[in-house]
Amino acid sequence: MALTPTQLEDQFVALIPMTTEHVHPLFQAGKDLSIWKWTTSNYCESIETTRVWVNDCLDRQSRGALVPMVILDRRTQEIVGSTSYLNIDLEHKSIEIGYTFLTPKAQRTHVNRRCKLLLLSHAFEFLALNRVQLQTHEKNDKSRNAIQGIGAKFEGITRYCRIQQDGSIRSSAIYSIIQPEWAQVKSNLQEKIRVYTH
Repeated sequence: MALTPTQLEDQFVALIPMTTEHVHPLFQAGKDLSIWKWTTSNYCESIETTRVWVNDCLDRQSRGALVPMVILDRRTQEIVGSTSYLNIDLEHKSIEIGYTFLTPKAQRTHVNRRCKLLLLSHAFEFLALNRVQLQTHEKNDKSRNAIQGIGAKFEGITRYCRIQQDGSIRSSAIYSIIQPEWAQVKSNLQEKIRVYTH
């Protein structure tokens, strides 16, 4: 069984199923090169690379391997990035949140935590999953701090698991949230969001 693309939203952000109509706004959101420093490739290097990436995401979605979404800032009505469900294992009730990028002006705002709250709530409460995984480059301190800030627990380093766009070999820091932790993680995350937006 494949996951059905579903729009997730609150009053400030919306996660909208990706379509080919999002190529240009994703390219605009992802033009800043600093976004891609720690990634295996720059999906928004040009309008054409963005189009190829979106089509690849949609192909993987059709095979049940990915659920790609664009991130809409509802205050400005701008697409400010993208995120996905991946490594989907419904048999063992496990999923990963990843392939996330935010345009610089949306970083270190409420947007990331609100998106994660929507994704995690859907995973644990609607899909009834047991585990949600997140990962990032071992050396990407900004991303690691953000992941820890939503309440995920560090599990360890997967060593030399990817080749980066510059040819370097990446080791990934692995984090997770599991179902018994979810109620407390959700409460803490809601409080952080409440404090930030008031």
